[in-house]
Formats: sequence, structure tokens, C-alpha cells
Amino acid sequence: MNKFWIVTNQIYRKNLKSGSWLSLVLLPLILLALVIGIVWYTNQHNEPAQVAVVTDNPAIAQVLKKANDADVHYQYLTAGQAEKKLKNEKITGVLTIKTQPTISAKYVELANAETNVDLSKLRSTLTGLKVNQTAAQLKLTSAQLQALTTPAQVQKKTISFEKGKQVAKSNATSVINYTFATALTIFIMLIVTIYGQMLAQEIATEKGSRIMEILLSSVSATTQFFAKLTAILLLLITQLAIYVIAGALSWGWLKQQAFVKNFLPSIDFSVLWSATSVISVLFFIIGTMTFAVLAALLGSVVANQEQVNTAVMPISLLAMAGYLLSFMAQTGDSTLIKVFSYIPFINIELMPVRLALQHTTLAAACVSLAIAIVFLLGFTFLTVNVYRTNVLVYSEAGILKAIRQSFRIWQAERKR
Repeated sequence: MNKFWIVTNQIYRKNLKSGSWLSLVLLPLILLALVIGIVWYTNQHNEPAQVAVVTDNPAIAQVLKKANDADVHYQYLTAGQAEKKLKNEKITGVLTIKTQPTISAKYVELANAETNVDLSKLRSTLTGLKVNQTAAQLKLTSAQLQALTTPAQVQKKTISFEKGKQVAKSNATSVINYTFATALTIFIMLIVTIYGQMLAQEIATEKGSRIMEILLSSVSATTQFFAKLTAILLLLITQLAIYVIAGALSWGWLKQQAFVKNFLPSIDFSVLWSATSVISVLFFIIGTMTFAVLAALLGSVVANQEQVNTAVMPISLLAMAGYLLSFMAQTGDSTLIKVFSYIPFINIELMPVRLALQHTTLAAACVSLAIAIVFLLGFTFLTVNVYRTNVLVYSEAGILKAIRQSFRIWQAERKR
């Protein structure tokens, strides 16, 4: 056990100080900080558009001035005043409104205006004025006008069937669960690809430099195998811990910002501790370990460091397949999607999304998770034996042939 932790500590500390791992950890934080900084700066320096209103009916100008908000400010000016201010770039644009025979408008805006006017809001306000004008011409009462303009009410209810019974589901819960599962899918794809290549590179480097021959004289291949897996998982845990600490430290400031406050009331954070979220995290843990074992297998069959990129190609392809299928699941729950959600490697990305979309049940997700766990145990057992028999084999025959050769050697040793 002491040798196990010595190897684990050595690999962990070596990669912890490497520029590639530091870049992997810091780059997302830097990019996220830049995005948040840009959004914050934009909100701090976002001046409302100044729009001059030119009309023959001052009452309309007063109605528009009451509609001032953080995006646009209206000011009542004559045509001459508006043209002069527009020429001197003191205003963003000029809104000319005619009231006869009905309300119509024309908006002229500077090409280099810092803030553009949302015409949909402007159109909505003018439409309301036009409706009032038409109602007055038709001599409609306020009650009649309200009855005419009140939109039809459409209520949405999200349900699912559990044990044959209809159960109501929260729309907000579904959206957050789906967002969480989708983000986790992308994260899984990136993590398994990067850490898989890191582990395969570690093993291939030792083989290519013949250091492995020296190591095996004092530490068994099995101990080295699990020590390498443990070191890579500790690196992943360290990365996640850094993100959690960074998120906790920045949250106190973020939740006070206006661009975050607007969304907080609509978010129910309790859904992050729902069964869907817990299952998704378990899929992430099992999936990461499964891909790490695959990376160790592929790294052990290469003859030198130059073959690593070719060897880890299956990791990238499997991760991308699960990623693409998870997006296909958004458009429908076809038979293909259902079948692949139980297949190891693919199910760790696909099943959490199906569960979040309520295309499957919690029981089905647990079955898929159980399949993933059983496969991980069996796959680890096979990989350890291939690793042990192949770690000192330097074959130039290719990855698939090297794997088949390793299985034959292992089977021959079992028959002895």
C-alpha cells in the first residue's frame, strides 16, 4: 500500500505542476471571468437611447415619455430641433408620428448609434395608441375595448406518468434539470477526452522511455495501474474543488449584480438536489472512471509516445457519439436513442439528458446506471490483465493487433 501511494503521489504532483494541467484548469476560469466582466461592463455603461418624438399631437409624446425605461428615453421636440440634435449626434434617432387618418410612424436612426432602439417595444406602444384611437372613432366603451384586446389565456401544465398515475411537474424544474444535464454532458465530453489523453500519455511516456522496465522491478504492474488511475482522479477532484471554491468566492458578488438579480427569482435551486441531478452526477463519476480505464488500456498497447494520438481516438469518438446522441434526444425519443441509453460509454451522456427531458423514468435510469457500474467492474478486471501482460510489449503491429495479442497472452497464462 505504501508503494501504491508513492506512485500515486509522484504522478499527481508531476501533473499538478505541469503547464498543460494548469492551462486546463485556469483557461475556463479566465474565459468565464472575461464573459462576466464584459456583461458587467456593458450593463454599467449601457446608456439609454435618446429618441426625439416629432408629432402634431403632444398627448402622444407625453404617453411615450411615460414609457421611458433603461433602454430608451423619449423627448418631445420640433422637427427643426430634432434634425439639429441628430446632426450633432446628441440623440440616437428621430421618431416622426402622424395621427391622421390613423397613427403611423417613421423612425430614422444614426448608423453609428451606440445603442439601438428595440422596434418591437416601440411598435407595441404605438399599436396600443392606435387601438385606443380606433376605439374612440368607433365609440367603444372602455369595457368593450378591454374585452376586445384581452388576449386568450393559455395555461401550460407539464405532467409525467409514474406507476401508471399522472403526476404534475414544474416547468421551471424541467428547464433547470435539462440545462444542468446538458451542461454536464458537455463537461463529461471534455473531461473524459482531456484526462483520457493525459493518462494514456503518462503510460506511453513510461513505455517509450523504457522507465517501465525499472519501475516493474520494485512495483507490480497492478499497483502501478491503480495508482495511475487514482492520481488522475485526484487531479480531477482538485480541478472540481478549485471551481467550487472560485464559484463560492465569486457568488457573493455576482448575486448582487443587476444582470443576475433579474434571473434569481425564477430559479428554484432546490432542483439541483433532485433525483435527476444526483443520477446525473453518478453517471459523471462512473463515466469518468470508465473512460479512464479505457485510456489506460489504450496507453498500455502503444509502443511509443508518437502513437498516443492515434490510440486515444476511440475515446474522442465515443465521447462525441454520446454528445451528438444527447442532442438528438432533444428532438424525440426514438428507438435508437432508447437503445443507446443503455450501452456503456454512450449512456453516461445520453441517459441524464433523457431523464431531464422526462423521456424516461428514474427506474430506467437506475437500470442504465447499474449496467454502467457492472461494465466498469468487468472492464477494469480485463484491462488490468491486459495492462499487466502488455506493459512491456513493444509492438509496432498496430493498436487492434496489440490488444488481440495481449488477450491471447493473458488467456495462455490463465491456462497454465
